[in-house]
Amino acid sequence: MGSDWFDGAGQGGAIDVHAMVDLVPMKALLDVVELGALVSLGTTSDGGALGVTITVDGRWRREYFRESEGLLTWLAEAIPAVEAARSTADRPSTVRGQRTSRQRGT
Repeated sequence: MGSDWFDGAGQGGAIDVHAMVDLVPMKALLDVVELGALVSLGTTSDGGALGVTITVDGRWRREYFRESEGLLTWLAEAIPAVEAARSTADRPSTVRGQRTSRQRGT
């Protein structure tokens, strides 16, 4: 079976993850983490794009990037959204609870 139009997708080169997530994008990613979000990074199966997932309180959003400029724009939008989501979430209590120990053999 010969190749056709559908086989032409994803023929770009692999991205350089280190170059894409250099100092400025990494700082923005860490800012999101510091706000209390879970940040996950991975490449697509062909290595042509970086997938970034931000999760806050069970809600998540994932986007794929081939250039750091697009990642920076997305993160600039994500930071206020994470701040808003975290400000409405019930924060765990900082009061330390009394631990009870189990008695063995009783």
